[in-house]
Amino acid sequence: MTRLHTAIWAALFSVSATATLAEIDILPVSFTCENNTELSVVYFNETGGPGAAAMMLDGQLIPMRQVESGSGIRYESVAGEGTYILRSKGWNATISHQGQAATAPERVVLRDCSSH
Repeated sequence: MTRLHTAIWAALFSVSATATLAEIDILPVSFTCENNTELSVVYFNETGGPGAAAMMLDGQLIPMRQVESGSGIRYESVAGEGTYILRSKGWNATISHQGQAATAPERVVLRDCSSH
């Protein structure tokens, strides 16, 4: 099984314990970011429920949940040290990370990401 397939299944089961496969739209998206860095994100949209996503970053699977956003879509990581944040509007995205401390600064990890 490839890494992407493993990521998809892991994120799928983290979306909702009660969701069935028929109720979830799965959308894999490949982004190219600054310096031609490739980023794979899989979005999981549960019918009538919250969205989720999973991305591979530096060889690490990062499951994320959709959170409220003023404009565009925002996902935040659900595990790990600190919080990864995926912001997207249309087919463009930015990835940032904020440390665990409440006052930790947020730093951009990948910018200028656009889908192919």
